[in-house]
Amino acid sequence: MKCFVFKPKRRKNGKVSTGRFYSGRYRLKGDSKPTDVPLQTTDKQVAKARLDRIVQELEREREGMIAPKSIRVGAQKPLVDQMKEHLAERLRLGRKEQYVNGLRAHILTLLKECGWQVAKDVTPESFRAWRQRQKKSVKTLNEYLAAISSLLNWMERAERIPKNPLHCVEKIENHGEPTFQRRALTIEEARRLIAVAGPRRATYLTALETGLRRGELGKLEWRDVQLDGPNPFLNVRRSTTKNHKSAPTPIDAELAAELRSIRPENMDPKQRVFAGRIPRMKRFRLDLKAAKIEALDAAGGRVDFHALRMSFQMNLTLSGTTPRVAMELMRHSDMKLTMKTYTDSGLLPTAAAIQNLPSLVNGPYANTPAQKPEYTPLDTPVLGPEGHSASPHGTTEKNGDGPGTLINTGFRHDVAQNVLPCPKWEMVGATGFESSPAFVGDDWRSSQMPMDAWFPGDAGNR
Repeated sequence: MKCFVFKPKRRKNGKVSTGRFYSGRYRLKGDSKPTDVPLQTTDKQVAKARLDRIVQELEREREGMIAPKSIRVGAQKPLVDQMKEHLAERLRLGRKEQYVNGLRAHILTLLKECGWQVAKDVTPESFRAWRQRQKKSVKTLNEYLAAISSLLNWMERAERIPKNPLHCVEKIENHGEPTFQRRALTIEEARRLIAVAGPRRATYLTALETGLRRGELGKLEWRDVQLDGPNPFLNVRRSTTKNHKSAPTPIDAELAAELRSIRPENMDPKQRVFAGRIPRMKRFRLDLKAAKIEALDAAGGRVDFHALRMSFQMNLTLSGTTPRVAMELMRHSDMKLTMKTYTDSGLLPTAAAIQNLPSLVNGPYANTPAQKPEYTPLDTPVLGPEGHSASPHGTTEKNGDGPGTLINTGFRHDVAQNVLPCPKWEMVGATGFESSPAFVGDDWRSSQMPMDAWFPGDAGNR
């Protein structure tokens, strides 16, 4: 090991000059090259003492006898100052100011109420004791834990603490339940709200027909609104969305006409579309009252501005939109969020679904009077003795052509002619084949072709 002090020299204009202050040079075991450190003293004995102290500290660190200097210094630095550095880095990395402000508020609350000054004050026991005293929701308490953990994890990565002291504290399980029950507006309620909205009419209509969030509506600019093409849409920029992704959102002719009615003639492209038109909660409640909509119904369902987004999802569901398309229009990354959190089960047509179930009591073997129609949109055909569709009792006639069975054609019932018995049904027993349906053009027709004729060369694989 090398260890000595010296006054550094340098050459300037052909002359060698010696510095006033001493520096130290050391090379410990395992070092590939020597290290120089300034000692900031003109006294040689003081310089030697300082260098010995530095070398001794390094040797103890390498032997694991003491923590590294960065950790020892970080442990003494106030957590408030550590938080300021952490949040400044979050902003440099592109996190939104609203998110950073939320972290600051949560961390400062914990530092004050838990009495944490420096890192050594933070313990799992003190946090759990604070959490048990709170009456906040499960979601909010988990947000507090996430906020302080973000600071402590950053300090650990920066080698200011050896380990996050709260790493063993678990989140409270809330089983995915929301903190309160939000409900969607019915179609009639939505119409009443728009009717009394006045200058906020376009805002409510846009929220109900696009599902845009309050913050996204507030940042929408006229340059994002494309109304003059054959397919009008809103271009929600990535800087304004929750998931940081751009979201071209199609709109219908009704909403396009409403937005044209409020578009200024000489508009600035960067002008906010809904400037002065987005209500605060007090104004929103007054609009609900004017529309005779309960802000909190008897079942505990709450109506707030975000309920308009939920209403958009429910209208998609009730209009027959497939779940995957609804998920895309809602801009969700998880189908569960669309189908569970944003679905108001109270508006689902559950009673109608029960009425559409097939009858289990009535049929070809029933001995009881009919209790409900035998054929429904979910019915399966009843086969006759020859294996063909049998005509059910209670069928209707169309143009006097005789009895027919109801078939499902999507959202309505049509009357179809009952299939006549096959004229050569006697051949079934002789040939071993039943008549097969053949698809010709747009019609299903009866065919007497054996299966081998339908699938040539494949009879042995069936």
